Formats: sequence, structure tokens, C-alpha cells
Amino acid sequence: MNALITTLHSLAAILWIGGIFFAFMVLRPVSTMLEPPARLQLWSAVFARFFPWVWVFVAVLVVTGYADLYLRFDGLHAPGYLVAMQVIGWIMILLFAWLAFVLVGRLHRAVREQRWPDAGAAMVPIRQIIAINLLLGILITIIGVARPALG
Repeated sequence: MNALITTLHSLAAILWIGGIFFAFMVLRPVSTMLEPPARLQLWSAVFARFFPWVWVFVAVLVVTGYADLYLRFDGLHAPGYLVAMQVIGWIMILLFAWLAFVLVGRLHRAVREQRWPDAGAAMVPIRQIIAINLLLGILITIIGVARPALG
């Protein structure tokens, strides 16, 4: 059972963080080759397709993370690295929820109404949140991999 939990947890983390990496490091720079209306429509469509998957990844991460915590530590006396991973994970989830429900909603509305300056302005905080979650995702991965050294 622990192997299944660990596998599902790892896959969800890899897919979410990998998606963030791809969006920020590959798609973002390449999308600047497009004119603003096409670029903003692309981002709106990308978010609409990727975000439902992220909600699946978040659910899997929360369920498997806490299942692992309770199976291995009875939910008590979690080592410091697990506490750090929980805190970072919840920060990432809260930032993603704000991104999904507030910021990207502004982008979708502006694109739908063809208000390109507003859509462009909506992308500024979206890029910032994506960058923060990418850094947090890298940090949480380092903590998870380095856990034997962290105790």
C-alpha cells in the first residue's frame, strides 16, 4: 500500500511541477512570438485545459500525502521535512486556487470580451504566481528527495 501511495504522490507532484516548468520556461517565452490577441487566447486556452488536471493532482497530493503521514507516523510526530513539505504544499495550493479562481477568471473574461489591454494586464500577476509556485515546487522536491539527510 505504501508503494502505491508513494507512486501516486510522486506522479502527481511530477506532473504538476513539470507542467509549471513547461509553462513558465518553454511556453511563456515562445508565446511572445505571437501577437497579443493570439498570445492571450493561447494562454486562456492552456489554463482552461491544464487547470482541471492540476485540481486532480492537488487532490491526489493531499490524499496520498496525509495517508502516508498517518500510515508511517500515526499522524503524530512528523519529521521536520514532512512539516516543511506540508506548509509549502498548502502555500502552493492556496496560490493556485487564487490563480485559478481570481486571476485566470479575469484573463478569461477579458479574452472573451476581446479587451486585450486588460487581458495583458491580467497576465502580470499570473506570471508572478506561476514563478513563485515553480520555485516552491522545486524547493519541495529538493526537501522530499533530501529527506534522509534532513531527518
